[in-house]
Amino acid sequence: MKAAVIEPRDGGTTLTVRDVDEPRTGPRDVLVAVRAAAVNRADLRRAASHFSASEGAVGPAIGGLEMAGEVTDVGAEVCGVAVGDRIMAMTGGAWAERVSVDHRLAVAVPRDFDWLQAAATPISFMTAYDALADAARLARGESVLVQGGSSAAGIAAIQLARVMGASTVFATSTTPWKLSMLRELGCHALGADSRDLAAAVLDLTDGRGVDVVIDIVGHGVVQQNIDAAAVRGRIICLGRLAGTQGSFDLDEFSRKRIHMIGVTFRTRSMQERFRVVDRFRDEVLPQLERGEILPVVDRTFALAAVDEAERYLQSGKGFGKVIIDLDVALNAAAIGLTGDKPRPDR
Repeated sequence: MKAAVIEPRDGGTTLTVRDVDEPRTGPRDVLVAVRAAAVNRADLRRAASHFSASEGAVGPAIGGLEMAGEVTDVGAEVCGVAVGDRIMAMTGGAWAERVSVDHRLAVAVPRDFDWLQAAATPISFMTAYDALADAARLARGESVLVQGGSSAAGIAAIQLARVMGASTVFATSTTPWKLSMLRELGCHALGADSRDLAAAVLDLTDGRGVDVVIDIVGHGVVQQNIDAAAVRGRIICLGRLAGTQGSFDLDEFSRKRIHMIGVTFRTRSMQERFRVVDRFRDEVLPQLERGEILPVVDRTFALAAVDEAERYLQSGKGFGKVIIDLDVALNAAAIGLTGDKPRPDR
């Protein structure tokens, strides 16, 4: 089968689309014919080891961390998943024609979703919901600020916060047309590069500040988060798009008695991930089924153009998910935007 393999080159790594052996499946695994897979920021760091397709997986380092496809075979100990099922999953080795997935990571694709939407769903919605529900413990009537609102995780967090009963949702972006897109999601969109961001948030919350900050940016916005937060506010460090280092005023942090919580899946055991998936299946999947929340697909590429897909994601020009469409011929060039809208910077 064809797959995008991460290989060493000149002290770094490169992606090569080539033939590899079929994946091995264990008794708790399902074999999936991949129809679409997503490109994530973690892929840019060559983080293939952050998620394993199944416990004890071996073979070449295949890129990709989430996908959607059709089940073609099931292990002897698999329950709840059958051949022919449409599933989506957060799992390693996704940039391939087939992948072996532990069935406990598999989630049924909402019936009205196409493959592109399905592949765009697992990581952004699972991580955003984990941040809001588990880390922040968002309560109905509380307010939320999403730093990096135009990222895929940010788009998911905005929608989830609203359906979870947040009184007000604020979101930031540095790009004017993206601010317009954020407003369409029903939030207050604010320019992230404004020195008056915290002042704007305080003004719109009658001087109180927000109860929860979901920070997907990191680096230079850490002090903004503290300034915009309410007393006893919770800041959830979900992403680090702008960098991993940040400084802040410890006195203001302490005065407000702020809780700052880091979130990642890299250090979680498989059992912890299974619990996240179970909760997602119970509490988020029904909302996806009803169309109350939806992934946003920005652009699709063929598997042969996966390196171009990575460059596009790195450019920051998109709004929503970048998807590898496995239904496109392997020798095809990148294909255009899904649901294309005119955008000023293109």
